[in-house]
Amino acid sequence: MAHSDIDVTAPPARRIGAVVLITHGDTVGLVKPTYKDGWQLPGGGAHQNETPGAAGHRELLEEIGLDRELTHFLALDWIEPNKETGAAEGYNIVLDGGNLTASEASGVTIPEAARAELEAFEWVPVAHLDKYAKPYQADRIREALDARASGLRMPLLVHGRRVVA
Repeated sequence: MAHSDIDVTAPPARRIGAVVLITHGDTVGLVKPTYKDGWQLPGGGAHQNETPGAAGHRELLEEIGLDRELTHFLALDWIEPNKETGAAEGYNIVLDGGNLTASEASGVTIPEAARAELEAFEWVPVAHLDKYAKPYQADRIREALDARASGLRMPLLVHGRRVVA
C-alpha cells in the first residue's frame, strides 16, 4: 500500500479506550457494568483531544472514586469493529494504575453518580479472572500483569514528551 492511499483529511474512524489495571496484592480491581455481561477493568473511551492518561484518570475518578496519576501503559489491544453495535475498530490502552495500599484499596467504591453504569466493584484474585471476565478481557489483564512484572511499562507521550493525567 502506498502512503498516499489514506486521506489525511478524512482518516479512518477509530475508538480509543483507556482502561486501568489496579492491583492490591494478588488481586485485580474489576467493575461489573450494568449494560453488558462480564467484569472488566475500570475505564472507558477517550474524548476528542483527550490523552489516554487523562481519559484513564477521568474514568477512574468517575467509576470508582480513585484519583491516580497515570504516566505509563502496559499493553495496547486492538479491537475489531463490532457489527452488533456498529462501533468502529479501535484500541484499548491498558494503563498502569499501580498496586494500591491497604488504605487505598479499602476506599475504592462506586460513586452514586456511576451506579446507573456500574453495579459492582470487586478485588478479584488473579487465579479467578476466568470466572469473572470474558476470555479476551482475562487475557488482556494477564498480559498487562506480565508486562508490569517484567518491567515493561511504556511512558505515555504527547509529541515526544512525557505527560501525566
